[in-house]
Amino acid sequence: MTGLLATGFALGVTALALKAAEGSHSAFDTALSTVTGFLFLLAGAVAHVRRPANAIGVLIALAGVALFLEDLQFTPDPVLYTLTVPLRAASGPVIAHLVLAFPHGKLRSRWERLLVAAAYSVVLGLGVLGLLVNDDPRDLLAVSAGHDGSVVADRVLELAATAISAGVIVVLLYRWLTGRLPQRRLLSPVIVIALSGAFASGVGTALGDGHPLSEPMLQAYRILFCLWPLAFLTGVLRARVGNAEMIRLLLERDGTGLAALVQDDEVWKDSRSIDALNAAAGLVLDNQRLTAELEQRLAEVRASRARLVAAGDEERRRLERDLHDGAQQRLVSVVLLLRMAGRRPGDALPAEVRTLLAGTVDELQTAITELRELARGIRPAILTEAGLVAAVRSLADRIPMAVALTVGTVPRLDATVEATAYFVASEALTNALKHAETDHADVRITVEGAELRVEVTDPGVGGADVEGGTGLAGLRDRVQALGGELEVASGAGGTTVRAVIPLAGTTGMP
Repeated sequence: MTGLLATGFALGVTALALKAAEGSHSAFDTALSTVTGFLFLLAGAVAHVRRPANAIGVLIALAGVALFLEDLQFTPDPVLYTLTVPLRAASGPVIAHLVLAFPHGKLRSRWERLLVAAAYSVVLGLGVLGLLVNDDPRDLLAVSAGHDGSVVADRVLELAATAISAGVIVVLLYRWLTGRLPQRRLLSPVIVIALSGAFASGVGTALGDGHPLSEPMLQAYRILFCLWPLAFLTGVLRARVGNAEMIRLLLERDGTGLAALVQDDEVWKDSRSIDALNAAAGLVLDNQRLTAELEQRLAEVRASRARLVAAGDEERRRLERDLHDGAQQRLVSVVLLLRMAGRRPGDALPAEVRTLLAGTVDELQTAITELRELARGIRPAILTEAGLVAAVRSLADRIPMAVALTVGTVPRLDATVEATAYFVASEALTNALKHAETDHADVRITVEGAELRVEVTDPGVGGADVEGGTGLAGLRDRVQALGGELEVASGAGGTTVRAVIPLAGTTGMP
């Protein structure tokens, strides 16, 4: 871009001097054409600074260079004239390329590439042809110098330029009609100036040199053409990042690549947009990192809760064994000794003592029974030996109310899962017996997919609340520690306690 601007500036100064010295153009036309060329150079430089990765800035500046190259044909030097005659319409294909590549700097479709290739080929080819049939004495390569040949070549060049311009305008209109609102906003200034300039130029040319409106219309066209680089620059400055197709744009933040960002037809890569996107992507990355850390902490909490439940179950089993092998056995031994003492023959024992021993044995039997019930409530032996279904069935048989048990295909499961499911059923049935004022309940146990479902329903008075007591609240914590959920729905029509316990990671037992 630096070399292009230096070349354009040098050509602009040279073209201004040659055109002013040639004398066939008014001062207004000379100044206007020079200003137009420098505006293209300036707009190209600004666009390149704003969008260094986009080729549109180079194309805008190249259009200014091409305009100045056209004016070198006014040189009196035969060598320079011969070199520049083929470039007397060089701005045409460059501007066509610029318009079709706007705003993202690339030709996207095959038709656009064909149109631009045709523009370069036809204009440069006809320029070389005009050089060979030129009747200007400065032309060193004229083969068949003649006025008619030169006129025909100029006429064909004008027709080709008109056809290419029409094709470019059709593509622009199609892109505007099919584009979304942001793209239309960027293209509108370019299209308005293109259509207005084409209309003014066409009308001025059609009216002919003698018509009084011909020259004003052509002057209007030249002024509009002078404003065209500002329209391109406006599009560059108004471009904003939007949502659409993926592009290869890798940003970095703290040395970390942040994948691909998005770009639409109206979207360009500029430093401010990249900074904004970089900050937004950094927020997304930070959010993802925090989410990952939170999920890790949550997994650790769940694992910790599961370990606490498992440790609690192990402590229950130890207490059960201690009660069975320790206190319960000692009480049984005491009962046997007291019975042996009470059976002493004759009058060895007074009646009062015998009665006292009998009462003591009865109290000890009651204590043994209560101790057995306590041990069974801690963790029934049948749960360990026969599994969940057998334990719940035994519970339903012991409880003094009618219990309808519905069981699907339930294999042996992990001991912690079976214990949790059993305690859910036991607590729900106990609550129904104590508070529901009903004489029957329904229990349903199924395995669906990778989940164990336990549901206890009673048609009682309702009123159960997880937050209302420690029993259901403790069960909810126990179920959640295994990654499950406990729901309690209670109303005038009864109460339903439903537990869903995932089986992932549990160990089945034959």
